[in-house]
Amino acid sequence: MQDAYTTSAWFPYAKPEPDGGDLNYIRNSVKVVIDAYNGTVDFYVTEPADPIVATYRRNLPALFKPLDAMPPDLQKHIRYPEDLFNIQALQYRAYHLDAPEVFYNREDLWQFPREPTADEMNAGGETRMASYYIMMRLPGEPQTEFFLHAAHERRVSEKTMIAWLAARCDLPEYGKLIVYEFPKDKLVYGPFQIEALINQNTEISQQISLWNQMGSRVIRGTLLVVPIGNSILTYRRCISARSLASCLNSSA
Repeated sequence: MQDAYTTSAWFPYAKPEPDGGDLNYIRNSVKVVIDAYNGTVDFYVTEPADPIVATYRRNLPALFKPLDAMPPDLQKHIRYPEDLFNIQALQYRAYHLDAPEVFYNREDLWQFPREPTADEMNAGGETRMASYYIMMRLPGEPQTEFFLHAAHERRVSEKTMIAWLAARCDLPEYGKLIVYEFPKDKLVYGPFQIEALINQNTEISQQISLWNQMGSRVIRGTLLVVPIGNSILTYRRCISARSLASCLNSSA
């Protein structure tokens, strides 16, 4: 299953893509399903209100099918596209502001948090915290869902988390975005602060120092942020060790 987009650079009064592109309109209007056995390709429309895909459908009525026509087993594998989600999250850093004077003065801009790099060839560096897919029960919801979680956002001048963004992937709620904003008077640690707390733990730091000896290098997994009730759980997916010899071979 592949994601297909309709795009434009001429949408009125819309801001261009934050990462430097000229696009100011994008929709994930079609899901493309390719049969791995016979190569048959089916196009399922996920956003019938999109004017661009509506034009395509009028010109090629036999090509596009409604999403309801997708087999139920395939519908369970639909995922919200990560690249579209990242564009939306980037735009939301400023557009969460609803007071005109605050928006104009850019007084409460957010940004993606950065975390220490986990790869062994770039120790001591940092990278933007990536979004990721996860299964869990959202606060206030009765059952577990599959959704895409944004790199949690924080205020520019601080290293504390300020919001948590998620996109639902399960039908019938597919495509709905949810934002949880943390109270500004509450301290919610960001990834660098969590990393510092991990390194300050004597037992953990001693073990990592031990693994970093004798020709091996510690690899730290992705830092995950999960809301549980009225709290936030931040944890590393895994910590493993790798031989320096294999690192040098892979980079040669």
